[in-house]
Amino acid sequence: MKIYAINRLPITEAVDPTFSSEVILHENILDILFKHKEEIYKKLIDLKGTFLIDHISIKIIDPSGKLLIFSITPSVEYNLIVQGLWKHDKSFSITFQENNDFYPWEMAYSKDYFNEIKYLKEIKHGFTFGFNISKKLGDFNLIYSYATRSKNNGLPDYYEKHRNELAHMGDYGYKVISNIYANYCNPNLDIPCTTDKKNYPQKPFLTLLINESLL
Repeated sequence: MKIYAINRLPITEAVDPTFSSEVILHENILDILFKHKEEIYKKLIDLKGTFLIDHISIKIIDPSGKLLIFSITPSVEYNLIVQGLWKHDKSFSITFQENNDFYPWEMAYSKDYFNEIKYLKEIKHGFTFGFNISKKLGDFNLIYSYATRSKNNGLPDYYEKHRNELAHMGDYGYKVISNIYANYCNPNLDIPCTTDKKNYPQKPFLTLLINESLL
C-alpha cells in the first residue's frame, strides 16, 4: 500500500474560495466528535451492515453555516479537520450540495489534495467506496455520509440503485441523534424535524441486503 505524506494545515486557513467562507466549523467540533462517540454508535449501530454499510456520519449545517458532525467512525472526520484538509473536500461545501445530492466521496476531493484526502478518509480505514447523500431540511443542510469495506463489484451502481432507501435511512439516523444536536444548536433556531410527511412520505427501509448480488 502506498503511504502518502500528509501536510498539516491550520484548521482556520481559508483555502478554497468556492466554499471556505460559507461554512464555519463549530468551535467545539473536535471535542464533540469524540464526546458522544459511544452514544452515537449505540444509536446508529442498527444501521451498520444495512446495504453493506460500515461507516455512517451525519453533517448538519445550520442556517448561519455552522457545521457539526456526528459519526460512528469519528477519526474519519477528525483527521481531515486536524490536517486542515477539510477545506479541500467539497463535501463540506453548501454550494456543492446544492448541485450534487448523491455523489462518491472522491468526486468532492480537490485535485491538488486528492491523494492525501483519499488516504485519510478511505485507504486508512479500509473503505472501498464512500458516498454522500445531501438534502435541505428547512434552512438546514443535512449530509448523510456512508462508506463500505465490501470488495463486491459494481458498488457505485448498487448504491445509486438504492439511493432512496439510503436517504430514508439517513433521515432515521438524523432523527435518533437530533436530541444530541439540540445541545449544540443555536437556541434561537428551530431544529428541523424528520417527521414532516411532506419531506418524508415513507419510513426508513432497513432490510439487510448482505446476500444481494451487486453484479
